[in-house]
Amino acid sequence: MRFPHESLTPRSFYTRYLTPMSDSLRLLAIGWEYVNSSSYRWDGLKRQAEDGAIFQFTLSGQGIIRYRNREYFVPKDCGFLCTVPGDHIYYFDENDGDWEFMFIAVQGGDALRHWNSLIQWFGPVISFQDQPEPLLCISRLYSLVYNNDQQFDKFAISAELYRFVMEMQRMAEGRHIVLPGHTPEPIRRAIQLMQSQYALPLSLDELASCAGMSRYHFSRTFHAKTGLQPMVYLRKIRIEKASALLTQTGKTVEAIARETGFESSNYFIRIFKQLVGMTPNEYRQSCSSLSTHSLRIEK
Repeated sequence: MRFPHESLTPRSFYTRYLTPMSDSLRLLAIGWEYVNSSSYRWDGLKRQAEDGAIFQFTLSGQGIIRYRNREYFVPKDCGFLCTVPGDHIYYFDENDGDWEFMFIAVQGGDALRHWNSLIQWFGPVISFQDQPEPLLCISRLYSLVYNNDQQFDKFAISAELYRFVMEMQRMAEGRHIVLPGHTPEPIRRAIQLMQSQYALPLSLDELASCAGMSRYHFSRTFHAKTGLQPMVYLRKIRIEKASALLTQTGKTVEAIARETGFESSNYFIRIFKQLVGMTPNEYRQSCSSLSTHSLRIEK
């Protein structure tokens, strides 16, 4: 996979905002650097800077970060997260040859909240092997800043930073990005069966058979590609279909439950409230004036 920054040259850019942006994610600096001297050393308790957060990703070679008295190597395809001020030191050892990396430094209340949450999820050092999406966000941001696109303002920069955070959170939840055209054929067949036959009492065994997999392998693969277990995904489809019937028809709750594959109206009402936060009738009343209202349920 080719990253947008690879056609450019290494540089570092620093940003300053003429007008405030409340607690939003703000870019303080972004860069692509090579270091080969042990003079490269940053102490999180001694930096003369406002509160902020840093993400640094190794492109080649390796660096080291000491985080709360424990040392971690940061080799190729790995990165680290830290907040400033903070009990960490990251540095380069000349015996390791050199260290090529990209970094971002960000500020804002949202930055600290998200970074602290991600550090709790991952620890300070993260492997991105087979998980290029967060790095593509940083590479794309570097390219946009490098090319000095005048249409790329502070709001667009923050939008790219939030995209990076969302990709990191997707990783934290174990959800890989799978574009529609990249979904494995067996999983796509099972999803198509769910979408067309959701009114039937489909079982896990039937879905696995449709995919041509064992029950265990199907469940494991389906979860890896969608972030949901197969029967939960089927329930999601049924609730989405039911929501359309609630807002676009005058059918009773009992009839809608039957038409969307629920074994009883009581079970339907319970699952609907669990996923949507209100009963079917409450949902229908809240959307009574929106005949084209459409509901999407996400994990």
